[in-house]
Amino acid sequence: MTTPSPQHSSRQPAARAHAALAAQPGALAASDHPDPLLRWTALANETSEMMRAAAEVISHRTGRMAAAGPAPSADDLDEFSLMTQEKFEAAAESSWSVAAHCLSLNQQLWTQLLLQMQAGVSALMAAATSSNIAESMTHHAKLIAAMAPSPDAHAQLSNAAADLARVALEPIHARATANAERLGKRKATDADS
Repeated sequence: MTTPSPQHSSRQPAARAHAALAAQPGALAASDHPDPLLRWTALANETSEMMRAAAEVISHRTGRMAAAGPAPSADDLDEFSLMTQEKFEAAAESSWSVAAHCLSLNQQLWTQLLLQMQAGVSALMAAATSSNIAESMTHHAKLIAAMAPSPDAHAQLSNAAADLARVALEPIHARATANAERLGKRKATDADS
C-alpha cells in the first residue's frame, strides 16, 4: 500500500475546504468569469457599451434641443423632462443596489475570513503542539491544506470588486442602452417620414 505524498494529501483537504466555503450561504457568489482579468474585461466592455449608448443619446437629445429652439413642442418638453428624471432615478437605483450589495458582500467577506483564520489557527496550533515527527508531518500537511485556499481568496476579492462595479453600472447601462435603442428607432421613423 502506498502512502499519499504530502502534496497530494494537502490538495484534497484544501479542495474540500474550498468547496465547503463556497457551498456556505455566506460564501462569495459564483461568477460568470472566475478569472479576475476576464471579469474586469467584461466590465470594461459593458462600460464602453454604455458610453457609446450615452454618446448616441446625448447627440440625439442635443440635436433635438437645438432644433426645438426657444419654443419646444410638447413632445420635446416630455423628452427633456424624461431626460432629467431618468438621471435621478438611475443614480438612486445604482446607489441602492450598491448599498445592498455592500451589505451582503461585507457579510460574505467576514465569514470567509473568519473561517479561513479559524482553520489556519487550528492547524497551526496542532502543528506547534506535535509530540513527534510523524504527528508533526501530519499536522504540517493539514496546515498547508488550510492555507491553500488563500490565493483563491485574492481572486474572489477582485471578482467581488468587479461585481460591485457592475452592480453600480447596471441601472445606468440599462437606461442608456434602452434610450439609445428607443431614440434610434424614433430617428429611423422620422427619417422614413
